[in-house]
Amino acid sequence: MRETLTQHLGLAWALLCGLVAILAISLVALRLRGRRRAPEPPASAVPEAAKPAPRLDGAALTAALAEAEARGETERLPVLYLSLAQCRIEARQTLEAEELLRKTIRGAMGPMHKEIHARARLALGDLAHAHGDLTTACEHWQIARALFFELKLSRDHDAVETRMLRNGCPTDWVLTDF
Repeated sequence: MRETLTQHLGLAWALLCGLVAILAISLVALRLRGRRRAPEPPASAVPEAAKPAPRLDGAALTAALAEAEARGETERLPVLYLSLAQCRIEARQTLEAEELLRKTIRGAMGPMHKEIHARARLALGDLAHAHGDLTTACEHWQIARALFFELKLSRDHDAVETRMLRNGCPTDWVLTDF
């Protein structure tokens, strides 16, 4: 009887984790689609690129991320890393957020995740800027701007270009080995 109950609890837990993961991905995808049409948020203490729409909390995202990592679902990881990084930024846990954003970039190198890559670069640039490192901020922003241009997301491209000009970044750099 005890073994049967344990099996059912394990199955229920797996189903719950699967539902949380599906919900997390759906919410992130909807948020990313909606961000293209939304106006740029006003400046504040939280980096501009890190202001997400309502979504799952950090605990739910952590669970979904752990499940995706355990199952080797690498195509889901960049979106989950980015969402969790945004939660960490909101909680002012910038070191954890930076590491998650770097994981996002490493996982989003393929053509399928270029927009996720760009948004992670934008957030890393904002964090670098908030820490007073304008050179690193400009480098990340330039990469984000180039990706948005390539994806023909002109509103996002123009917003990054404006940010770069406002902060005195060169807009004609050619980056190598970054």
